[in-house]
Amino acid sequence: MTLDLGAALRQTTATSYSQDEVDRLLAGRLRMQPHPEWQLPEEPTWREDPFEDRNWRFQFHMLRWLEPLRRAASKGNDAAYRMWLRWVLDWVEKNPPSAPRTDWAWTDMSDGIRVQQLCSAAPMIADRAPELLPWLESTIRVHADHLADPANMGNANHALHQQESLFVCGRVLQDEELERLASSRMSALLKEQYDEQGMNAEGATAYHYNNYLWWERALGRFDLEGIHRPDGADRHLHAPEEIAHATKPDGLLVPIGDTDEQSPKLIQSPFVEYVTTGGRSGSAPRDTAKVYDAGYVFARSGWGDTRRSYADQTFYTLRFGPARRVHGHPDGTSLTYSSHGVNWLTDLGKYQYGRSVPRDHFASREGHSVLSIDGRAAFNDAYVELVDHSLFSLAHQFFLEDNSYNGVEITRRVIYSTRGEYLVIIDKARSRRRLVASQRWQLGPDVDATIDDHEVNLTAADRHATLWFDDTITGIRSVRAQDDPFDGYVSTGWKRMTPATAVIATCEGTSVEFLTVLGAGTVTAPSVTTVAVPKPGCRALDIDFGSSIERILISPTAVSFPRVHHATR
Repeated sequence: MTLDLGAALRQTTATSYSQDEVDRLLAGRLRMQPHPEWQLPEEPTWREDPFEDRNWRFQFHMLRWLEPLRRAASKGNDAAYRMWLRWVLDWVEKNPPSAPRTDWAWTDMSDGIRVQQLCSAAPMIADRAPELLPWLESTIRVHADHLADPANMGNANHALHQQESLFVCGRVLQDEELERLASSRMSALLKEQYDEQGMNAEGATAYHYNNYLWWERALGRFDLEGIHRPDGADRHLHAPEEIAHATKPDGLLVPIGDTDEQSPKLIQSPFVEYVTTGGRSGSAPRDTAKVYDAGYVFARSGWGDTRRSYADQTFYTLRFGPARRVHGHPDGTSLTYSSHGVNWLTDLGKYQYGRSVPRDHFASREGHSVLSIDGRAAFNDAYVELVDHSLFSLAHQFFLEDNSYNGVEITRRVIYSTRGEYLVIIDKARSRRRLVASQRWQLGPDVDATIDDHEVNLTAADRHATLWFDDTITGIRSVRAQDDPFDGYVSTGWKRMTPATAVIATCEGTSVEFLTVLGAGTVTAPSVTTVAVPKPGCRALDIDFGSSIERILISPTAVSFPRVHHATR
């Protein structure tokens, strides 16, 4: 027997379990979150699919649901041991790599998660049934050989779980070649999945968070063995600051890509501690605005002080870069905006994996706060380029070019006034053929909208905001909780959603332009008035906050603030 039981013990990083969960399994009741409970069969076929859900099938063959039984058995629970062993033996017998009962048996990542449990079981088997050690070693070896084969390697976090497991197999099997292969692959994966700013490549803030935790665990396995971490491991150390920037003032991650309502509080970082405790502990990042080359802008009015709490600050995000990402959505140019404790403009969330009417909408370009061209399909591999940007004391400004449609030139210009804390968005689209362009704004679920000519009055409890359009638009409408066609919802969790109003403005022609303002107030919403200016190509607006009026002058390339008038009323 060549299994290293000491390595198996060191690499078993979690030993606690819920007795209620163990008791449920012993009674034959299986509950794999986020799915309903299901009665286990006496004799599984391993083709079971009670909820017709790919995630359920994935988890079922991962065998992670048996882990509470293994942990209880390792601490002396005989019934848990018998059930764990019976199910593992049955799975191994019926699902050899050459002829599994289903393709899900050896799907990438499930293979890795499963063998970690087998490695952790080695000390228990050595104590309870040493005659099974050759079988266990052979089973671990089969998994290790499968993981070592590059043809079986997945992508992104799936590949991470596989290489982490390959490293564990190498230590438990005392196979240095497997260790070196796992380390080499993890090094390459780190450099592929993290850039030098610490930004993860998966395209969703939830997966930026998840990947940091997963990588911390995986890299910690090298520490347990006294082995140097793979080259590139320093990159993910910058991730906590990025995750703090991606957290809204309410303490939740901004829902970009496959992200539902989630707090990043499990990350041990003073930056993350600050944003998840409302500024009560930890320390804030230095910058209030951050542009990440991978395609993200995160900015806020401040980190909180004695005059204004952290939770009351204004926060906005802007997306650019490639539309095709592992857990990302085609959301280039999309914005979110929170202010005075309200998420006025949000993203749609994940809802589920796989296909369904809600999922198709939540993951579509047309569902996001972007400019879409009616009746035309956007490229799957579209790219939004951040052409230029500036972060000055009085304003932030971003120029973006969007190549999502064949034969259509689309640009978006975003201006943020640091004093007024409002956004000005200028969208343009040009085409040789006449087009209908729709500018969509996905409001948060707590926001009500009332359309008044070219202005939309937004309310959330006692808070107020304005979504204002200039007179170039040809129509404006809102939609909420509409089922045919599906629209007016955002996701709140796995297969959960809630009504949320979307406002859609339209404009027709071969060359169209939208000038839009989004701003929030406290007692009253700001109002917007156009101001005539003699300079060709320039636009001027007065933004009235009640106590003051800020004038913003917008030229084709610059923005300025000629005056702020303090009202006496």
